[in-house]
Amino acid sequence: MKWIVLALALTGCTSVQYVPCPVLVHYTKDDQARLASEIKKSPQPETIRWLGDYVGLRDQVRACSGHE
Repeated sequence: MKWIVLALALTGCTSVQYVPCPVLVHYTKDDQARLASEIKKSPQPETIRWLGDYVGLRDQVRACSGHE
């Protein structure tokens, strides 16, 4: 009886935490070219900063999903 209690007590310590990775959105070369064209026409410091943040987030998603 005490072995069953011990086994049940130990199984509570083996919980696995799952942290899901977001899905990485893929952009076509045409999408990327259009965006680059828009940024070149009207570069704004805020836009450039936000794009840098977005690149960083995409790098984190790649690392999380194992596609570095």
